[in-house]
Amino acid sequence: QELDPALEPVLLKQVFKQGGSDMIKIGDEVIPYHLDFKFYITTKLPNPHYPPETCVKVTLLNFTVNTEGLVDQLLGIVVSKERPDLEEMKNQLVVANAKMKNELKEIEDTILRLLAESEGNILDDDTLITTLAQSKETSQEINEKVAEAETTEREIDTTRDKYRPVSVRGSLLFFSVSDMARVDPMYQYSLQWFIDLFMRSIDDSPSSDDISVRCTNLNDFFTYSLYKNICRGLFEKHKLLFSFTLTIKVLQGYGKIDPEEWRFLLTGATGSEMPHANPAPSWLLDKSWIDIIYLARLPAFAGFDDEFRQNTQEWRALFDSNTCHTFPLPGKWDQKLSLMQKMLVLRTLRPDKIEPAISNYISAEIGKRFIDPPTFSLQAAFDDSTPVVPLVFVLTAGADPVADLLKFTNEMGFGERLQTTSLGQGQGPIAEKMIHTCASEGHWVLLQNCHLAVSWMPRLENIAENMDVTKVKPDFRLWLSSMPSTAFPVSVLQNSVKMTMEPPKGLRANLNRSYTDFDDEYLGDARKPKELRVLLFSLCFFHAIVQERRKFGPLGWNIPYDFTTADLKCCTSQLKIFLNKYETVPFKVITFLSGQINYGGRVTDNWDRRTLMTMLHTYVNPQVLQPGYVFSDSGNYYCPQDAEDIAGFQEFIKTLPMSAEPEVFGLHGNADITCANNEVNELFETILSLQARVSSAGAKSQDVIMAETATSILEKVPDVYDMHALQKQYPVRYEESMNTVLQQEVLRYNKLLAVIRKSLIDIGKAIQGLVVMSGQLEQMGTSLFNNQVPEMWQSVSYPSMKPLSLWVTDLLQRLKFINSWIAVGLPATYWISGFFFPQAFLTGTLQNYARKYQISIDTVSFEFKMMDAPEEELREAPEDGCYIWGLFVEGARWEGGATHSIVESNPKELFTSMAVIWLFPVTNRENPTSGIFMCPCYKILTRQGTLSTTGHSTNFVLSIELPSNVPADHWVKRGVALFCSLAY
Repeated sequence: QELDPALEPVLLKQVFKQGGSDMIKIGDEVIPYHLDFKFYITTKLPNPHYPPETCVKVTLLNFTVNTEGLVDQLLGIVVSKERPDLEEMKNQLVVANAKMKNELKEIEDTILRLLAESEGNILDDDTLITTLAQSKETSQEINEKVAEAETTEREIDTTRDKYRPVSVRGSLLFFSVSDMARVDPMYQYSLQWFIDLFMRSIDDSPSSDDISVRCTNLNDFFTYSLYKNICRGLFEKHKLLFSFTLTIKVLQGYGKIDPEEWRFLLTGATGSEMPHANPAPSWLLDKSWIDIIYLARLPAFAGFDDEFRQNTQEWRALFDSNTCHTFPLPGKWDQKLSLMQKMLVLRTLRPDKIEPAISNYISAEIGKRFIDPPTFSLQAAFDDSTPVVPLVFVLTAGADPVADLLKFTNEMGFGERLQTTSLGQGQGPIAEKMIHTCASEGHWVLLQNCHLAVSWMPRLENIAENMDVTKVKPDFRLWLSSMPSTAFPVSVLQNSVKMTMEPPKGLRANLNRSYTDFDDEYLGDARKPKELRVLLFSLCFFHAIVQERRKFGPLGWNIPYDFTTADLKCCTSQLKIFLNKYETVPFKVITFLSGQINYGGRVTDNWDRRTLMTMLHTYVNPQVLQPGYVFSDSGNYYCPQDAEDIAGFQEFIKTLPMSAEPEVFGLHGNADITCANNEVNELFETILSLQARVSSAGAKSQDVIMAETATSILEKVPDVYDMHALQKQYPVRYEESMNTVLQQEVLRYNKLLAVIRKSLIDIGKAIQGLVVMSGQLEQMGTSLFNNQVPEMWQSVSYPSMKPLSLWVTDLLQRLKFINSWIAVGLPATYWISGFFFPQAFLTGTLQNYARKYQISIDTVSFEFKMMDAPEEELREAPEDGCYIWGLFVEGARWEGGATHSIVESNPKELFTSMAVIWLFPVTNRENPTSGIFMCPCYKILTRQGTLSTTGHSTNFVLSIELPSNVPADHWVKRGVALFCSLAY
């Protein structure tokens, strides 16, 4: 957070004399300054973070509750509920002790005053002697009473401490909940809300005369009660995250989590050294082997890498298993390692199975019910609300709570007493009037889309805070709906009942949801009822497919589009019109309007548009009307030709698999692994962002690890290149564009190297306290600790998804490629992944050809020839064009030799190396129309990029024609693409 720059003179006390008076300049105004002036600032932000340069100007007072304070507070609450006699006695003793100690102080003060006022011989002062005697007796009596009270207090504390496990657990749970606000701005919960739930749990939990059993009952009941209440307001993707962080926070509080093992689980290996070669390169990735080497450096895993090398076949069995998260580990490790430690092994070999392993871990540590979120119930949410506690629907794209709420209002008898408005420009005063009217009459009010009325949110906060339960009718309820927004009032969120609303997940649920919008009258009212039924099902199926493909990340869509039911309704309305209007089914018109306009209107990426149209042709074509036509190779998905009403289609939908396999989306089975890997990476990145900057006993502090990492990288990274020497060696020449390409590459690498070296030196000094730890350096330090590439490096770097340790290794390999070019001359083959800006290299290749043959560069384009020989065997450059290597293919693999085509991927093989490609310039070339797949090539796996100032994408490089023995549509659905760099 930043403070207003206008406050700078006040914070720095920039006071000066003018006419003998102290003055200060604020903005353009010079005003008098009083030396007794004090300036206090408060914030409602739950966890503000101010940069170091702000902290040195002010004195920060943190009124946020801390762990120890909350433990004592909750202990007082639980004891006052369980043993009110003890708590009352404790409070009385505290007051009595304070009173008696005050009396002792007064006696001492009186004696000192009399001694000071006494004149002459103090033994002749009868008043003084009498007072001293009385004081002695009183003092003895008070000391005796204080001693008795302290003994009694210790006995009471001993009994109170038996309830301490409840308060300790409660404190751990609160901080686990408060961390969720950093995951999503809508996950806000106040301490008062937490304490109210805690007190209700004390009243509702099973009782017992045995204190230890009672404490166990309290802990179990409150933990699950909190889980149920929080889960109601969490998005589906964050429910496992919450359960896991809750479990870890509790176990960390009990000292059961090793900090080094926990860090390894989140970050993996933080280095890239490989002292021993990969023992099983045919199935084990180098990244996995590096993880194993670094895992063996943890005390519990000593010798793990050596035993792995000796028993690779046994570990291969675990790697190949579809249930490897429950597969027994080879040798002694299955008995030796705990569940947490087994997850570390799984992280190195099969990270895609981490989520089910986490579920098993949660189930074993705190109970199976914490991995089965309770079903959503509007009634339960309503029961937790009051007239002054709003109910907030937290939305995602495609979710609409209105239908559910209208149904609930009718059930509750409020069908005629619900008023709704959708917020937007000018709707604030209308909404405010509606709230006041409904509050006085006991009606319900629903304010939709609060995120669209950012300017009115402070007013909503004021209205909610000033609601008086004595002046509001008991039946009144305030319902709000909003997309996640930082502008939504924190105080309203903290003291509201939150509910998340998401569109249905899964292919079957999506189809079911679509068919709730149609009835038999719609199906029967058509000139071509059979065609309408079949094509309606096809469009609904297509709608479900395009939505569910999003879960596969970039493999499904380059950009995750928010397709909605409105898109489907447009298509189905047009479908009925065209079927009634034309004698034959106008497939071309339906396909164009549905694909290019209704759905395509949202699509901004040309490759996504190709995918969309290819998918649509699968479901909307003349063959769909023929019996036996299936939507996927499995044969499980087709249109039920015999279904004649909505009920028939709904019955068929129920027979579809609960969990759709990737093949129905046109994807390879490996897509499930890609999807799981993406989810795990997102989970760990989120948990990393929640970690506090502390270290447990026995573990290195964060500052030490940051300093060691910075020093290690600084030793590896070279100085910048000498540009003057390079320009002399490779001057700009008309006939050799590659000299210009090399100079531009070196300039870019120099800029990156300069930033890296300077920032590493600065952070080393900042850790030692020699320079100020700025906000930018602090962020960089956190990134170094978390094995992430710092933001300040990324801003001047090439795109990369690698963790820091592998990013540094990759950088050194790129510099080695440049060094070899400088030392030896033009390479015979070019490592295209080593270029900062590969588009310049491709243009330079075309330019060389055009200048060599004196032709227009606009008429020249590449022909692509796949070479069977590996790059190390190609020792001479071709006469024209160039050889490139270093690309990886996803969704398929290249098979040379007689096949000479892209073919299906092997199981569990997500990426494979592409053959060397000869980019051969050709003049006025006509693109082939068959036998090839036009494959996009990107720098990194995200696939999406932005247009830079050069007019090139920050990610897309070029499209390459790959030979194919099957129709290109097959690979389009597979999401096949080439990449210069992977995430490992």
